[in-house]
Formats: sequence, structure tokens, C-alpha cells
Amino acid sequence: MADALLDLPYLPNTWWFRNFLSHDTVWIERHENFVKSTGRNRCEIAGANGRQTLTIPLLGGRDHHQKYTDTKISYTSNWQDNHWHSIQSAYGSAPYFEFYAHIFQKFYEKQPVFLYDFNLELLQASLAILKMKKSFEFTTMYQNKFETGVDLRSTRGSFTKPVVLPRYLQVFEERHGFISNLSILDLIFHLGPHSNEYLALCS
Repeated sequence: MADALLDLPYLPNTWWFRNFLSHDTVWIERHENFVKSTGRNRCEIAGANGRQTLTIPLLGGRDHHQKYTDTKISYTSNWQDNHWHSIQSAYGSAPYFEFYAHIFQKFYEKQPVFLYDFNLELLQASLAILKMKKSFEFTTMYQNKFETGVDLRSTRGSFTKPVVLPRYLQVFEERHGFISNLSILDLIFHLGPHSNEYLALCS
């Protein structure tokens, strides 16, 4: 398929990884301004009470007029412990949690300065777990319109894509039914080494 331009979310959802896999060349946006109300500092998991949003607080709050790569994480609240506790509560009994939890836990034990760098490290860890050898390129300048392929940047509105994806068994499915298009954490902790097969099915 054609080239694709994607943004860099916090623990991207299944839709993001589906597009990452299904395009010949993937470009990751590096020169945009920070965009609020998107997944750049938020991800979604499925907990005991259903769909749950985890938000990384930022210095300066939500009113940002700066490059995404210059956006700094705030540590005035104990968000790291809160996020990890929520992840443990949501997936502690998932089939593959014990195999991969230690990989993600270490990211919540340090204090990176920049949001972009933190998200990139999480993406690289996720790709390693999924054994995706596919590479990607970074943009060298900002373009309002991506001329050489498909522009998949989520620049406005909710970061949740209204897509229905194939079902797999989730920990709290009996309570809430299958919840589609969550953070890649949901897929990894539930399907483990079979995650790639699922993503291929979605492509």
C-alpha cells in the first residue's frame, strides 16, 4: 500500500498498529505542534469499570503553543504510580501480564523530561515485544498536507477511533462486552505472541 504518515501517541491503539503494519513505508510526525484532545498524552485501557483513560499531565496544562517534541511532562502529581496501578488492576489476571509487565513497569519508575521521547521509548518497547522488524522514518519538516501517501495524523477531536475490530477474549468482557481499539497494552497482555496474528487479521 501507499506510504502513511502517523502521529506518535502514548501507547498507541490497535487502529494505529493496524495502519503501521499495512503500509509500505511509515513516517512518524516529528515537527507538529502539540495537539490537545488527542492521544499524544492519553491512552485507553479496559478496567473493571469499562473503558478507562490514562492521561499524562503536562507542564503548562492543556494550552500549548509549542512543538510536540518540546512538550514537557509534569510530575506535580503521582501520575506514574496511578497509571501503573490502573494497568495492574486492569490486566493483572490477563494471560500474558506476568510475561511482559516488567518491560512496561520500568517506564513508570523514571522521570523523562519530554513527552515525545517517553512515547517513542514505549513504542519501541512495544514493537520489540511484538517482534515487528518493520522500520519507520521521521518527518524532516511539518507539512499541512502529506503529498506522497495517506495522512493518518489525528489532529482534531477524540483520539479514540470509531472502529470495530475483531473480538478477542478480555478479562472483564463478561461485565462490559468486548471493548474495541484500546491501547496496545490490551492486546499484548491478552494475546501475547499471538498479537501479530490478530493485527494481520485486522489489516
